[in-house]
Amino acid sequence: MDQLDKRLLDIVQDNADLTSEALSALVPLSPSAVQRRMARLKKEGVISRTVALVDPKAVGRSLTILVEIEIQTEHRQSLEQFQRWLQGADEVQSGWYVTGSTDYVLLVTVRDLEEYNQFIEVLMSENPIVRRYTSLVVLRTVKSGFKIKIG
Repeated sequence: MDQLDKRLLDIVQDNADLTSEALSALVPLSPSAVQRRMARLKKEGVISRTVALVDPKAVGRSLTILVEIEIQTEHRQSLEQFQRWLQGADEVQSGWYVTGSTDYVLLVTVRDLEEYNQFIEVLMSENPIVRRYTSLVVLRTVKSGFKIKIG
């Protein structure tokens, strides 16, 4: 990956809707060269996917909660089953298996506390592996994004 690839990656992380023509105005490449590079970066998995970031509040998901999950056992089969459950839970925006004082950290978006309580009831009833959870209600988002420093 050269400096032009890195510059393209930096730009498209802020706005993936830019056309090849618009990108070529920001990087010293022709539109066709930009297209070829972007296609290669996708093929190589450097760009894993292109998505639209939706504001949760704009679609009625005004409550964001970080949930710390402590599990009872770390048997591979139980962990895999729990992770499959997390992947299918619409309320879970992101989830991480972590080290430290907890085992999982989830980013959950819901309409209100009633929906969150329903989510927790299902989480606990369908996942006997979960020992305990801690809820951290987000009062204000200070920084949000997925941009990765390139270079």
